[in-house]
Amino acid sequence: MEIRKLKQKELKLLKNALKFFGAESLAERYVFFIVEDERKNLHMCTPEIFQLINGVSGINLRWAGIKVGEMGSRRVRFTLEGAYHIGGRRKRVFVSERGEMLFLYGRDVFASSVVGLDRDVEENDVVFVVNRDGDVLGLGKMRYPPERIKHLDKGTVAVQNLVDRGEYLRRMRLYDAF
Repeated sequence: MEIRKLKQKELKLLKNALKFFGAESLAERYVFFIVEDERKNLHMCTPEIFQLINGVSGINLRWAGIKVGEMGSRRVRFTLEGAYHIGGRRKRVFVSERGEMLFLYGRDVFASSVVGLDRDVEENDVVFVVNRDGDVLGLGKMRYPPERIKHLDKGTVAVQNLVDRGEYLRRMRLYDAF
């Protein structure tokens, strides 16, 4: 297992991904590093923590930060925790209170539960499923173009649940990337 800072190409890829979701400021507030084993796990921590542990032997950096994703050759796949921190102002689907409850229980989002969408959401996009207050509940995949959502049958699945905050309690799968 190797623990290292991001290479220039990886840093550029990360900054582009953060910019895509409107969360560029995370790169300024946190230190990102790679814990590489069979995957390139992307972690983040505060600069103070990183400075504290940098150079101290015997400390496993893997547990010093939060796993926020996995670094690929062309893209960053974010975990649920990464989505929670990134949850910018793009690619969001707002759900009703009932939709929020069902989503947190692992259910898909029905058309009747969608109360709003960001303008940049398109069919087949991976989206942030958020409540009316903008709190990130998890990640989903849009099944229809946004303009069709209002015209769908109430029981039609509009957003497929990929992972939600209740997943940790059900299956302890908080750190898988999607």
